[in-house]
Amino acid sequence: MRSQETIVLNDEDLREIFALFSSPTDEERAQAYKEASRHFYNKENLTEEYSLTQEKREFAVDAWRAVIYFLHRHGYSITGSGRHFDLVRSSGYCSDGT
Repeated sequence: MRSQETIVLNDEDLREIFALFSSPTDEERAQAYKEASRHFYNKENLTEEYSLTQEKREFAVDAWRAVIYFLHRHGYSITGSGRHFDLVRSSGYCSDGT
């Protein structure tokens, strides 16, 4: 029997996902976790309007990277068809441990 638990995101989780989504490079992703950086995820204001100017493909790739990296950082794993997937490599970010 499969577990029926669901992942529930709080505002801090949503700020982190947004910061990751809007930080597509390795350097920007690292800044999202540095408190001194202006890009630190906990400084995100979720009530502000955000203007998207990317193409749909870029949007989809960046969203994928953000969510997969978020799952990795929070200890989740993904399996499918009997295989276990490396979330860091799947996110496209470097695997320097940060």
